[in-house]
Amino acid sequence: MADFSLTELVPGVFAAFGGVCNRGIIATEGSVVVIDSGISRAEALPLREAAQQKSGNGNIILFNTHEHLDHTFGNEVFLHDTIIAQAAVRDVLATNGAKQLADIKQNPQMAERIGDVHITLPNVVFDQQLTLFAGGAEIQLMRAGPAHSQGDAFAWLPQQRVLFTGDILFNTLVPAMPGGGDSLKWIQSLTYMESLGAEYVVPGHGPIEPPSALGALKHWLETARSRVVAQIDAGAEREAIIEQVGASMHADYPRGSEIRMPNAIGQIYSDIVRERSAS
Repeated sequence: MADFSLTELVPGVFAAFGGVCNRGIIATEGSVVVIDSGISRAEALPLREAAQQKSGNGNIILFNTHEHLDHTFGNEVFLHDTIIAQAAVRDVLATNGAKQLADIKQNPQMAERIGDVHITLPNVVFDQQLTLFAGGAEIQLMRAGPAHSQGDAFAWLPQQRVLFTGDILFNTLVPAMPGGGDSLKWIQSLTYMESLGAEYVVPGHGPIEPPSALGALKHWLETARSRVVAQIDAGAEREAIIEQVGASMHADYPRGSEIRMPNAIGQIYSDIVRERSAS
């Protein structure tokens, strides 16, 4: 695990690095909102300590951008704080969190990294949108899913023009596309995020890049979908489509974490087949 660090984007708004996912702290006038807890207690502890220092021992709110383990398994460190998420995050963690933990611990390296974890659920949920005020900072929490996951939501600070995207944005990386998402909704969410006019965009994974990174991932998803559609219409089988489209996307739009490519193209294929069957 890399060393924990904070980068101040604008006064009082920090991107937090040093974990599996990128996280954040919004601290104004003694009020603190934390974006995502991390994959373990070890990741969450320095984050909460930093938040507590900035709060002057005042109230801390944790916002989970979605339900995946790398964003929520540190929640127990915030057990006595307010933990907010889109409603599906609580539902998924309540029904599948223990199984998700047991499955990931079958990998000895991941078991060591995660350590002892007690699934800790959000204690405040919202449907489409919730607005918070941290001191003088307005923070709009807005649903974006199902896109990458069932419970996707993002945090938008309209005054500071800062956007915390959660895993709707993977910068420079092939996006992780587990089951339960929706690539078409994902594209729509990226389009909406572009319209906000953010000056700083903190992705769920990858380095901080200019806001044009939103359009770059949207173009990647649109291109992958169009190539899968073309292969389906040409009569190709699923495995051949995954291989052919994956190879062409790698050649034309290289990104890191290429190991995720087969699963990403397979999920896009499943999305398109589902859309066609529903029409």
